Amino acid sequence: MWHQGFRSRPASGEHDARTPGSAPGSACRRAYYRVAGILPIRLTPLVGREIDVAIFDLSLPDPLMQPIEEDDENAPLMARLRRLEEKLDLLLGATRIDLPRPLSGRDRQSLVFSGSGLALEVDWSFRRGDAYRVEILLPAPYSRVVRAVGFAVEDPPAGTMDAPTRRLAIELRHMETADRDDLVAYSYDLQRVALRARAGEAGC
Repeated sequence: MWHQGFRSRPASGEHDARTPGSAPGSACRRAYYRVAGILPIRLTPLVGREIDVAIFDLSLPDPLMQPIEEDDENAPLMARLRRLEEKLDLLLGATRIDLPRPLSGRDRQSLVFSGSGLALEVDWSFRRGDAYRVEILLPAPYSRVVRAVGFAVEDPPAGTMDAPTRRLAIELRHMETADRDDLVAYSYDLQRVALRARAGEAGC
């Protein structure tokens, strides 16, 4: 089973996502409770030094998700930033540098996830221990990209090498606390929706 590679409890010093008023044991279990969803997600393979760089980058703000509110006070700053952006666009166009595009609806995939890991179908080969930069776009009210560095927890299931897709399970080993909190909070939202749906069906 794909989830056997996930830890059933946080390692020493690892973030323990809790909700107000909940018992520590139950909160810990809820943080690692898996739910299914359809979300924009991007996995980028990492090798060698790229892994350490990606882990370090998690502590830095995502430049694609840092909106600046425009008002009278910072209008001159915004005007300067626009001019700089126009110059950068010209330079990047001239040098043909490919920058990662923001995640959007076209990146939506079905996945199973929790605060500790995720699993989804992929069309490439992988091995246990392979590293990935993980980016997941959460919908409103979060409206932000959560980032992590994760590792494949097992080799592809036997007999799937010739299949069009195979199930990849990833442990989210490196993740900022705020990102993990929002991912867990969104999983709670999905759980509540599922519970209400079941209650409605039972009441019919």
